Amino acid sequence: MDKRYLFVDGEVITVNNENQVVEAVAVQGSRIIAVGSTEDILQLQDDHSEVIDLNGRTLMPGIIDSHLHITMYGTNELSVSCKNDSITSIQDLLQLLKEQAAMTPSGEWIRAWGYHDQKIADKRFPTKEELDSVSTDHPIIVIRACSHISAVNSYALRCASIDKNTPNPEGGIIERDGDGEATGLLLENAHMQMFQVAAFSKDEIGEAHAVASEHFSKAGITSIHDASGYGTSNLRALQQDSAKGIIKQRVYAMGGALSKSENVVKALLNSGIVTGLGNDRFKIGPVKVFLDGSSSGPTIWTREPYTSDSSDFGVHYFEQEQLEELFIPAHEQGWQITAHAQGDAAINMLLTCIEKANKLYPRKDARHRIEHAGIAAPDLIERMKIQGVIPTPNPAFLHEYGDGYCVSYGKRAEQMYPLASYLEAGVPAAIASDCPVTDFSPMRGIHSALTRLSQNGKVIGEKETISLLDAIRMYTINGAYASFSENETGSIEPGKLADLIILDQSIIQSKVEGIPFVQVEFTMIDGEVVYERLPEKANS
Repeated sequence: MDKRYLFVDGEVITVNNENQVVEAVAVQGSRIIAVGSTEDILQLQDDHSEVIDLNGRTLMPGIIDSHLHITMYGTNELSVSCKNDSITSIQDLLQLLKEQAAMTPSGEWIRAWGYHDQKIADKRFPTKEELDSVSTDHPIIVIRACSHISAVNSYALRCASIDKNTPNPEGGIIERDGDGEATGLLLENAHMQMFQVAAFSKDEIGEAHAVASEHFSKAGITSIHDASGYGTSNLRALQQDSAKGIIKQRVYAMGGALSKSENVVKALLNSGIVTGLGNDRFKIGPVKVFLDGSSSGPTIWTREPYTSDSSDFGVHYFEQEQLEELFIPAHEQGWQITAHAQGDAAINMLLTCIEKANKLYPRKDARHRIEHAGIAAPDLIERMKIQGVIPTPNPAFLHEYGDGYCVSYGKRAEQMYPLASYLEAGVPAAIASDCPVTDFSPMRGIHSALTRLSQNGKVIGEKETISLLDAIRMYTINGAYASFSENETGSIEPGKLADLIILDQSIIQSKVEGIPFVQVEFTMIDGEVVYERLPEKANS
């Protein structure tokens, strides 16, 4: 007989249709079997039961992060982190890279991630020559925090066959000096192509998935919508590592790539598979392309020029006709479609495509998505509502990058990731971290949804703040809805899968400023305890 867990005397945030908060819940095997009062739940106690006294702490559905990159995060953990507090200058970075090179066989990659040129004392990227001073025996890549820009050394340029005569790729820039030589700075699609050249081995990816899954479990993340980056081979690796139990979280996998994503989409359309293939642990999600650049770069595609530069509208990767030739057949075949679209011009392009697809081939409940949907103006939100589109906003970006947004986009920053407007319009936005572009901590994301505070303490668009329970819904049941799994996960209701987390306190009673510091003490996925540090239990 399956073990029975009885969680009692707590603050159980159910996220059901009535947003009920109750005292207790019972789990048997992989399913929730009852929800209610402590008295009612204790009546289910038998010889196979474990009673866990919550002592007023919060029990809630596991977090569903609707857009992150598990492989990228995990491989970053195997690399030099530029978010290390010891790195305050380029010289600090070069020293760490030298230490890494000393431990790495000649010819193998030296990688660094999370670099933010505006937070380094030098206010610039390392040059090719500076990286050459670290090593000429290793290819070196330093990736900006946004994952859209990198600086590389001469060895890396040779690995990618980039020289004076190499043209800029479509949607990308190879920065050059006055003589036309590549400086080592690569933007957008030029970086994406280099990222593919610097790919990790299969064994490294397996190790990366194990590390990432463990970290996510400790944060209470029980399902992920993986936004890929590595193409069809990565889909296979995710499927295999899910089946092996290396990845504990449920995976809803997008089909795309950081470089030449249209080729991956075409391959998937010709494969005979479609969104929804899989099981409750690994499932194929939407096909995905990149329409524009990075919100913090800044390289997103906007309808009006940047506030910081009246000649700059950002970059875009597709023309309208190209996108429709790719995505309308995908819609016709039954695929969910989505795209990285940060700027309002990019969002407009995707919505125009979706509107045409729905008109040509009407389909009930397609649930097409927009990844990020950064500058989501009111007219765009209304079109999302009409078309049943699901955006995946990133409120934590406002914390890490918000001060820069105000410089780049001016007043438009106040309507970035507009959670309150989504609620008012009835658009089921699903909050996402976009880890490793920012911290995957759900508590940081919730706090940003409630406050919209930048690192400098500026409130960016106070009218777009939302309540705690609304933020939790966007991080749970809305994420389930975005992956067609709301009947199985995303809330605490009898019959649903037991994906649960326990916090170290009552989050409802917590002060808002304390929410980023709330800790997860227990994570259960499919009825299996995958992380636990409960201070006490009442067992019988």
